[in-house]
Amino acid sequence: MLLPTQVRIGDLVEFDGAWFPVKDMKTAQAGGRILHFEGRAPYTMTQAEIVARPISHARQSGSLPRLLI
Repeated sequence: MLLPTQVRIGDLVEFDGAWFPVKDMKTAQAGGRILHFEGRAPYTMTQAEIVARPISHARQSGSLPRLLI
C-alpha cells in the first residue's frame, strides 16, 4: 500500500479489474494527489491504497518485468 505522496508516474492503479498506469499527477488538498490516466477519468487519491509498481531485476534481453504489489 502506498500513500498518495509515494505514487510515481508509471505506477499502476486498479479500477474495476483493470490496471491503469499513472500518466501525470497534480497535488490535491490535504496531501492527496489527482492521478491522470490514459483512457480513464482522473482520480483523486486521498489515503493509502494498493498500487503496483513495475520492477525489473534483470536487464537481459527477453526477460519480462515483474510487478511488485
